Amino acid sequence: MLILQNDSIGNLLSLQEIVDAVERAMVAYEKNTVIVPLRMHLDKNKDTMISMPAWGDKYFSIKLANVFPANRDKNLPVTIGALVLNDGATGQPVALMNASKLTALRTGALGALGLKYLTPEDTTSIGLIGCGIQGIHQAVFACTVRNISTIHYLHRSDQGAEHLISFVKEHFPDVSIVASYSVKELLSKTNAIIAATTSAEPVLPDDEHLLKGKCLISIGSYKPSMQELPDAAFRLAGKLFIDSEFARVETGDCINPVKKNILKETDLYTLGKLITKEQRVDVRNNTTYKSAGMAVYDLFVAQAIYEKAIQLGQGVQVEF
Repeated sequence: MLILQNDSIGNLLSLQEIVDAVERAMVAYEKNTVIVPLRMHLDKNKDTMISMPAWGDKYFSIKLANVFPANRDKNLPVTIGALVLNDGATGQPVALMNASKLTALRTGALGALGLKYLTPEDTTSIGLIGCGIQGIHQAVFACTVRNISTIHYLHRSDQGAEHLISFVKEHFPDVSIVASYSVKELLSKTNAIIAATTSAEPVLPDDEHLLKGKCLISIGSYKPSMQELPDAAFRLAGKLFIDSEFARVETGDCINPVKKNILKETDLYTLGKLITKEQRVDVRNNTTYKSAGMAVYDLFVAQAIYEKAIQLGQGVQVEF
């Protein structure tokens, strides 16, 4: 079995290669060439353990993703866990990967695909709410799919700002990173907003005037009790793109607009349908996207990382 830690996982593939792997996974999901069940959530107080299996053509995997919000105060990742990749022909476990970095990479790519398909090609700035592990990865992946010159971020702590600036400059040294000290200020500076928080309440104002003409992307909410985008976002867009059908029942950003009759069930579409051209959208008007994550994305990125590691002789082989 090959053991891959964070450094190896983060350096084996380019950001574009990771985006490509996630986009292939979206197409495979649309074509029903993968097996992916509803993930299992196990909650204890504010902490959550999530079991996420998926089976593709050559490999299958299971990821245990643990979400511990209090880790933020302990200087630890909020999302942490492990993924086991298995040979699809023999069932033999072939790799064990740290799931923290893997999750951040594939989630960053999921947000980037929202930007790619729901914003104009001439988009040159984004607004970021949340400068944790997920947020800083959203920033660099956004720069991968769009010619981003400026990242506006909501300043909540000096430590978060320092992590964001350091991480982005490592990958895109020419990108300007500018603090906003209120949500209204952030909204006034850019038309593409990415929220990557653990908030249970909307992080943007429920004000159609302030949200008009925006692409709004929610990354953070992952429970039915959590809603990151306000109702006005869904009223303006008239539809919501999601990264899987499972998101319909997993997150408040999908459940609540339907429950309140702001959207109908038929107004929710998988983003993959834009990739396969089964759906169209006018990106010059309001667009909304909810990424809840899905095991098939972990599988496709893990497969690409594993195959590159074998090719380059990276990682540590152990007897299992």
